[in-house]
Amino acid sequence: MHNLKKNKILETNKQDECEFLHKLMNNAHIGWWIADLKSETYLCSDFIAQLLGLDETRTISFQDFNNRILKEDHNHTASLSFHELQQTIEKVYLLDTPKGNIWIRSKISYQEADEEGNVKIYGISETQDGPQVASAYQALQNSEHILHYIYKNLPVGIELYDKNGNLSDLNKKELEMFHISDKEKILGINLFKNPVLPEEIKQKLRDHEDTDFTYRYDFSKINGYYKSAITTGSIDLMTRATTLYDLDHQLTNYLLINVDQTENTIAYNKIKEFKSFFDLIGDYAKVGYALFDVQSRKGYALDSWYQNMGEKKGTPLSEIIGLYSHFHPEDQARLLSYFPEILNGKKNHVFADVRICREDGRYTWTRINAMVRDYRPQDNIIEMICINFDITELKETEQKLIKAKDKAEESDRLKSSFLANMSHEIRTPLNAIVGFSSMLLETSDEEEKLEYANIIEENNQLLLQLISDILDLSKIEAGTFDMTMEKVDARQLCSELVQTMRLKAKPNVELRLAPNLPELSFISDKNRVRQVLLNFITNALKFTKEGYITINYQIDGKNAKFVVRDTGIGIAPDKQKSIFNRFVKLNNFISGTGLGLSICQSIITQLGGELGVESELGKGSCFWFTHPLN
Repeated sequence: MHNLKKNKILETNKQDECEFLHKLMNNAHIGWWIADLKSETYLCSDFIAQLLGLDETRTISFQDFNNRILKEDHNHTASLSFHELQQTIEKVYLLDTPKGNIWIRSKISYQEADEEGNVKIYGISETQDGPQVASAYQALQNSEHILHYIYKNLPVGIELYDKNGNLSDLNKKELEMFHISDKEKILGINLFKNPVLPEEIKQKLRDHEDTDFTYRYDFSKINGYYKSAITTGSIDLMTRATTLYDLDHQLTNYLLINVDQTENTIAYNKIKEFKSFFDLIGDYAKVGYALFDVQSRKGYALDSWYQNMGEKKGTPLSEIIGLYSHFHPEDQARLLSYFPEILNGKKNHVFADVRICREDGRYTWTRINAMVRDYRPQDNIIEMICINFDITELKETEQKLIKAKDKAEESDRLKSSFLANMSHEIRTPLNAIVGFSSMLLETSDEEEKLEYANIIEENNQLLLQLISDILDLSKIEAGTFDMTMEKVDARQLCSELVQTMRLKAKPNVELRLAPNLPELSFISDKNRVRQVLLNFITNALKFTKEGYITINYQIDGKNAKFVVRDTGIGIAPDKQKSIFNRFVKLNNFISGTGLGLSICQSIITQLGGELGVESELGKGSCFWFTHPLN
């Protein structure tokens, strides 16, 4: 009896409880529903059934229910949506009911399968007080939906950790970047135990400091921290690490945002490598490149471009183009005249060879080739490509070729003149030798025989000197002009020359040795030094009609300086340099080959000295050469 009474009391209590819950839900405008995925129907509570005007079965199909949703911008409830609970937990929509248009908020509570395996969804719905509340809730719901979509599909990796540094969530991109196949297995790993993350970054996070950094994530250093599909290789990351707080400024989460920079790094390295390669080519070939906008006065250039322009690397192009401070004034004026024509569209190409003044004061040559690539003055754009390259060697070679050409032409002219002179110079002594030899046989007068013999001897010496000069010239051309070094007594050498040549001087000309000559001995080729002095004396005798010819020498530091001074006709200033060239004769009526002084210059150069002349017309000449004493 006691148990029966107790069971009756329990039934009464349950019935009272059900009536209470029914009354409570109706007064709160809340009802329940069950979605059967197999039959695609809703089974609704009395409150919802009355609201929708359903019959005693209290059921409605998914399609009929969706047809009652009025707003097109609200997602319809369909059977497919129940397979994605995380995205469809709550919905707000406007329904067409027999009682009018009513805002409904519906929420999924849970799902389960019956004994036959049919899945059923259980949920509750409530009416909203007005469109404002419903709209606000629906807007919040949409914002959450959009935020979740962004979080899931954002093309950067996102890691969310709790306040203790344990991983609580990560998005799809993060899984792809780190080759993680199972999200659930990685949740819970600790941020501060990450073996790849730099220690200084961990410390900043512990100190609640936000930071941006880049680093190379090396998969070989994971060491079991988590399971990745790869264990080798690396990716370049740009990471933003920050801390999140609640309204009371209490730490709630750590957030890491990762951007895969690997492709950008590879591309940057390729660009950097190409730039280095291009710079190397530019430096080697001395070719420079610049891009410049005439209107905005902005642009950039390679280092080799600055070098070719004589400018400091990194100088703003606006301080170079249009100023050309290192240009030769003539070239500067020429380049500046092009700019008005470029601005007016009359010229779209500039080509010029200009001289660049370097820091040491010397000038080099640069070829400038600039063209207008984009001419849109209406858009404030006049873009130019400027290419330059150093042509100093080219210009120097060009000048050398011009000089070589002039020299070859001059040499050809002089050789023709030389051949003409030789035919005359050789024929003259030969004629004298042959002629006076015949006359010598025909005369019986002893005085005439002596005179003829002297003339023959003089012409023999002249012919011998011609042949000797020609042989010396050929040795110089062939590079076989040898020297025989020995000890030379300067005073003795000069005295012997004076004694030998004094008999050949004219009556009014005194050939003399300078007084008080110092003692001087040095190592040299005695015959070659004698040849030079003899040539100086011979020339002085030819062009001095009266006065004197003095042979002198002196010690000048580490050199000895030999001088032959005369009071002859002198040499014009414009002819003083040319007399040392081959085949040059200042007076064609005086015997000689025009080779003596050229041969003398070669001799003195090989002996390590210098040779020159000082002269004034009508007052005489002073030929000199130096010889090292060591």
